[in-house]
Amino acid sequence: MAATIEQGLTRFRAGLGTFYISPASVALLLLNLMDGLFTLTFLQLDVAEELNPLMRVAYEHSPLVFMSSKLVIVNAGLTLLCLHRAMRASRLAIRAGALIYAIINVYHLAFLTHLIRHWPFF
Repeated sequence: MAATIEQGLTRFRAGLGTFYISPASVALLLLNLMDGLFTLTFLQLDVAEELNPLMRVAYEHSPLVFMSSKLVIVNAGLTLLCLHRAMRASRLAIRAGALIYAIINVYHLAFLTHLIRHWPFF
């Protein structure tokens, strides 16, 4: 009986696969969080506007809904990509996402530098 249960659990675990988070995945999560914090800060200071219609609606509802939505959407997508990491396209998508968020964060830093240099005249 115990052997049958163990065999069933082994098949169940094998069906689920293993979950691995690559350095690019960690970078994607952190860069997404930074993007959300930068965007939220700029929106709260009223020096920028949200161009993404979905995120604009979330922000108009509340800043908490905005950040929660942003994090949940990216985390859910990343979870699916990590579960299918055996596919080359998944690994490339994770790296591409991290690169895109890196570029967005460089833009945020440039915008922040511009605001600081022109303080208090923005």
